[in-house]
Amino acid sequence: MAVAADHGHHFSKPSRDQIVLVEGRGAEGDAHAGPFVGHRYLARRRPRLPNLRQVHLIPFELFASLSKAGFVVGAGELGENITNAGLDLERMPLGTSSNSGPQPSSS
Repeated sequence: MAVAADHGHHFSKPSRDQIVLVEGRGAEGDAHAGPFVGHRYLARRRPRLPNLRQVHLIPFELFASLSKAGFVVGAGELGENITNAGLDLERMPLGTSSNSGPQPSSS
């Protein structure tokens, strides 16, 4: 697994040791985090449009497919926040929840 975030609006995101996911916002410190759409094109035209893609996930297996097609791509280079392996993201129903890493304590 790899994680990435970027304060600026760039295609690729630099890898990080960790990111913090905030419910209802996305990856803390990422340009696309927040309750409203963060893509510059849409934000200019419809600034109050709900942000339905707060965290961008890409399966690691995609990189192998791209490599076979002649493209060398690494984690974060497609703008994803999380690169994961072994999860069939395309078959997960809308609203699926997943946990990874340390969880907040409930005290």
